[in-house]
Amino acid sequence: MWFELEAAVKRAADAKIRNFDRYRKRIYDENVRRARRSSGAPPGLIAREPELWALEKGLDPFHVRKRAKSIAHAITGSLQAGIYAPLPPGGFSRRKSNGGMRTISTFALADEVVSNRLYRNLLKKNRPRLSARSYAYRDDANAYDAIAHMQSEWREDHRVFIAEYDFNEFFESISHDHIWNTIEALGLTMTALERSLVSAFLVAPRPFTNAAEKAAGGAPRKRGVPLGTSISLLLANIAASPLDRALERLGVGFVRYADDTVIWSRDYSAICRAVDELHDASAQMGCPVNQVKSEGVRLLVSRETEKAEMRWTREVTYLSHNVGLRSTRMKPSVEEEIKRRVSVLLYDNLIREPSRGTQALSRVGLNDRDYVVYIWQLRRYLYGPLAETAVRRMGRGPVPRVPLRGVIARYPLVNDDDRLADLDRWVATQTWLALRKRARLLAPHVSASITPPSPWGLSREDLINATSVSQRTGAPLDLRLPSALRMAVVVREAVRTHGVDVVGSGLGLYGRRGID
Repeated sequence: MWFELEAAVKRAADAKIRNFDRYRKRIYDENVRRARRSSGAPPGLIAREPELWALEKGLDPFHVRKRAKSIAHAITGSLQAGIYAPLPPGGFSRRKSNGGMRTISTFALADEVVSNRLYRNLLKKNRPRLSARSYAYRDDANAYDAIAHMQSEWREDHRVFIAEYDFNEFFESISHDHIWNTIEALGLTMTALERSLVSAFLVAPRPFTNAAEKAAGGAPRKRGVPLGTSISLLLANIAASPLDRALERLGVGFVRYADDTVIWSRDYSAICRAVDELHDASAQMGCPVNQVKSEGVRLLVSRETEKAEMRWTREVTYLSHNVGLRSTRMKPSVEEEIKRRVSVLLYDNLIREPSRGTQALSRVGLNDRDYVVYIWQLRRYLYGPLAETAVRRMGRGPVPRVPLRGVIARYPLVNDDDRLADLDRWVATQTWLALRKRARLLAPHVSASITPPSPWGLSREDLINATSVSQRTGAPLDLRLPSALRMAVVVREAVRTHGVDVVGSGLGLYGRRGID
């Protein structure tokens, strides 16, 4: 289990360093772009190391890589002596989707290597004991599988009873006694060393976020699992396994991703019994049901339905998707985030400098070079590394087996083309309006004897399919607006042809980790 620990620690440090280098490169590139766009001296962005690196050397990948040999030697000795305990974790906050903040634990890199190996070993040995309807934090299932199961189950239904429940502070509330009791009840395969490591991570103190909290220290955790380390993922699934088994015995349909659970049945009495089981499981786990986030029991109906005899809905919000009986779309907050990102790209590239009177007019020649950069950045955001020509060619088929990236590839099961077309129209309209405003702001500074740069002055419809030629090389310049719908068609066909692994685990959910 602990073979080549030094090499694993180095790989973990190298992965962190590569991520930090990519972040610094993004900052550098943006500063270069800002300098090119401006005739003045625009304030530059600064690449900063995470504050936690200075508080705990074990979190600093440069320090860990340098000391990997001695760190691995010390951990190996503590494992052999049976006295291993992770260093107190640092922590940072993230905003929850429903408001409030969540603190994520960040364990020392070497401790996370131990945690991840423990997680993978235990999962490999005990995978058959976990429910097939538990999709979180596994190497053989993911969020896409959960959405796909819901789609397949509801495809032929005209109406189905749905129960939606979340647990309150799930990770923070799980009873340690319940975890150990469930491990015994499930008969999980676990060595004495693995058991002691599980215990060590379970009682790790709550994370510090500043020097004062680190100096004060923290008491051993008495309940809950630290959100942010690999072994906690498996422990969360173990804790909810009795609920999975109870629902399976009832014969109702369900999917569970950590504490996000959707249950369905064509039988109202069965759905009520399932809710009773869920509340019983809540008491056993020590995790109260979140009455604010939980929708309770409703009737899921088709889009055509106007009235029903009880509280009803046309779709269920689950894992950043809105899933109906026939259609699946991105959650509205995801669409809003895409629109915010596009708005930022428009402002940064086309509006900021002209509105400040600091636009570098050298950028406005045969082509508006800042618009060219905007198109490239928008394409990168929606398509990943694919060019417009490649996306259109793949849309005509066949789609080769290539990794698909970009924001649209994170939602490969979305099939509501009307909403995607609406998003494309919004992008085209906002781009046209921003370009028109840019042209109006810069017109007094551009000589009347010079032909307006491409693509100024085009209608919205012509802007969508704009092309030009490079002023420097004379080569064709593709300025066509990228399309969310066009990319979604390619992604769906790629998944049908090659499987969902062509899009990776792009939802960004707390799942697969790239640490040995």
